[in-house]
Amino acid sequence: MITKYIKNIAFAGLVCCGFAATLTSCSDVDLMDATYSETVSNLVADYTQGSRQVTLRWDNPTMQGQSGIQIIKDNTDITNIDEVVSSYLIKKAPTNVDVAYTVKARYQDGRVSEGQTVRFNIAYEVQKGGNKVAMLVPNDYASSDDEKDAVAWFQKTYVDNGTGVILTPATIDQLDIEQNPMCWVMCDRIGVQHGYQNLPGDLASAETINALKAFTADGGNLLLTNHATQLTVAVGRIADAYAPGIFGNGEGGQNNDVWGSQPIIGNAEGQIYDHSGHDIYRGMNFVSGLYERSIYCFEGAGIKGDHNCMWDLNAYGLAPNPNVVKAWEETTNSTVLGTWNHVVDYCCAGIVDFAPTTTFAGRILAVGLAAYEWNIGGTNDYQGQLEKFTSNAISYLK
Repeated sequence: MITKYIKNIAFAGLVCCGFAATLTSCSDVDLMDATYSETVSNLVADYTQGSRQVTLRWDNPTMQGQSGIQIIKDNTDITNIDEVVSSYLIKKAPTNVDVAYTVKARYQDGRVSEGQTVRFNIAYEVQKGGNKVAMLVPNDYASSDDEKDAVAWFQKTYVDNGTGVILTPATIDQLDIEQNPMCWVMCDRIGVQHGYQNLPGDLASAETINALKAFTADGGNLLLTNHATQLTVAVGRIADAYAPGIFGNGEGGQNNDVWGSQPIIGNAEGQIYDHSGHDIYRGMNFVSGLYERSIYCFEGAGIKGDHNCMWDLNAYGLAPNPNVVKAWEETTNSTVLGTWNHVVDYCCAGIVDFAPTTTFAGRILAVGLAAYEWNIGGTNDYQGQLEKFTSNAISYLK
């Protein structure tokens, strides 16, 4: 029901527009839609202390025109439901913190009502100990040869023997810290635009981002590869100002060079960081004679996409302390474990290990080197090294 009101009446109390010639005529009367809308009512949160499942219940308005529901968590995360429902199941509610959920009615003409809010705090001890590693890929991962090949390897290496599970945004609610100690998020696409908001296949949806945030808040660890390194911003581990800036999305072409990771960073005149013995490189061949220093190899001759999604440490205004690598590591509580294979100065952070912090419980290993590529259009002479690196990274995070 839409209420209208009358304005521009010459005299209060006028009840007949033809009463006097000096009064405003009927044609001068403006009818305006009222802007108010009826709210939901009787909002409650049903749950059992110690359980993370919470059901929000409410009564919907009686007025006509309601088209859906909007649910807001802590004034930030918004879920829009395009149907009139009277309940909403939260499968993994935040624990041991005060949380607020606000429910609003949405109307066909675009109005959103004022909200009703319910607050609660669930006392809960997360039971870590699950040993089934997870892999999250876009809903349409089959359209990318790199993602498809990575999924096939993960299926054979982990899923087929019961130690792994493959998820998409359509099944992201299955990601559970009590079952999955870590999650590999893979995205490698031609044509994808810069910015995590542009990640394909619903990787950037509110449901996916919220699930990853909840997972890391519980101490879940993430392996982010290729274009997925941008999720470091989406989940709140680093500020948007520190997002990966070296970005590629082209079709690429034939390249006969060997590409990989350089774990020794710095030059002879300055401080040198040697991570060649880190766990992520365990058991790999440290190949000499290719560039100025030895490298770990990921791919040989083939059709390379050149899809870097990593950090130019000279682009963030960091004062050398004594160099930008150290400044970046101190600013973000991280360790740069690898750079582009031919780079021996302090410029590019291609593999970054973001350690847990007091406000961010999970660890993130981000691999943004274009050399990390699963399909080069033919046989990859270093495929075994790429797979070894990946299994090392998964074990490190597990």
